[in-house]
Amino acid sequence: MNIIVVGSGTVGTAICSQLVEEGHDVTVVDTDGSTLSELSNTLDVFAVSGNGADISILRKAGAEHADLLIAVTSGDEVNILCCSAAHKLGTRHTIARVRNPEYNGFIQLMKSDMNLSLTINPELAAAKEIYRMLRFPSAAKIDTCCHGRVELAEFSVGSGSPITGVSLNELRGRMNRRFLVCGVLRGGQSYIPSGDFIIEEGDLLTVTAPEHETAEFFRAIGLYKNPVRNLLIVGGGRTTYYLEELLRGGRFRSTVVEKSKARCRALAEEYGCTVICDDGLKQDVLEEEGIGSTDAFLALSDVDEENAIISLYAKTRGVPKVITKIGTISYIDFFHSAGLESIISPKSSTAAQILRYVRSRAGVHDSEIGSLHKLLDGSVEALEFVVKEEISGLTDLPLRSLASRPGVLIACIVRKNEVIIPTGDDMVHKGDTVVVITKGGQMKSIGDILK
Repeated sequence: MNIIVVGSGTVGTAICSQLVEEGHDVTVVDTDGSTLSELSNTLDVFAVSGNGADISILRKAGAEHADLLIAVTSGDEVNILCCSAAHKLGTRHTIARVRNPEYNGFIQLMKSDMNLSLTINPELAAAKEIYRMLRFPSAAKIDTCCHGRVELAEFSVGSGSPITGVSLNELRGRMNRRFLVCGVLRGGQSYIPSGDFIIEEGDLLTVTAPEHETAEFFRAIGLYKNPVRNLLIVGGGRTTYYLEELLRGGRFRSTVVEKSKARCRALAEEYGCTVICDDGLKQDVLEEEGIGSTDAFLALSDVDEENAIISLYAKTRGVPKVITKIGTISYIDFFHSAGLESIISPKSSTAAQILRYVRSRAGVHDSEIGSLHKLLDGSVEALEFVVKEEISGLTDLPLRSLASRPGVLIACIVRKNEVIIPTGDDMVHKGDTVVVITKGGQMKSIGDILK
């Protein structure tokens, strides 16, 4: 595809890198000449210096013949204008990053009038991810697919865990549960494990299970945690704003610590939550607000380093669930290695959403991508495919007989109202929704699992 990316910040760079790797022709537009120069020196992209909302700049970037324009500048209004102008010039599809909470409802209402194929709100997506973690505190991370009927849960194997030293075949044999360990991260190396894989202490595992049965799996291995009731949140920005909307009317009680008086006033007036106008980096403030007795601690400020520091402090105080927002994608691995398990990254989630959209428009006819999730620090992908046609060598054959390429695994099959955690005797049929786990990436079709 011929793709234009407007904005060469962290998100834009991550998107460009992935799109180039997957063989797309990419043009980058930005007003920052030095950033553009650095990007064009490291990636095979065409750089255009200028304002992406300027018609002449869009023409220079090739908007009249582009398949897709992705606008991810820091300005919502600029992103919307870029998309609208590009569509008028002839660009087939457009994606805009729109972050301002005040625009959220309006944009959804006016999306077609503004010629927007897709709008992405990173902070709203992050808030939804946090909400899932709060509802399921045993998992370091939890995603859903197949319209919420299948869950993908990540967790670490701690010291003294009853599953340490157990093979996956043995684990599945001893537990009368529907689940599949579909990915493992060990020492920085990711694996799509076979049945004889032995679990070790320190492994980060991803488990696939039907909705509501993940909790039973965690109970069976002794990792189930009590539900979260009380939250202590540091940072009152956009992510917290959206999260409080999700928490409204639920069982949760939240206290927000925020330095900005304007933010404090807005949160208190809108949601009626407890808001403390103070510096969340101060140890005495955290202690006064009960960090030692809270069920969950959320570091959601705008500064990665501050979030990491106070999250590590929360862990030393024995907080059962600690969630850390990290904006810089390259920091994620480092902070994971420092002991922070539940990290959310709005920018990483944005890149994954855009990549899913690009792949779904790549002209594949036998299947289509329903969702795409980055697992195990981004080293593994989980893709949801809807099988639209019969595929030679794949459909109506036992999974054990498929000539699958290395590094792929069919983790789940959804057939009408039935969720199947497959064995070698199960089959994929036309009309099924299939969740595929892959290390290699770049899958555009369910048929790509074959050699």
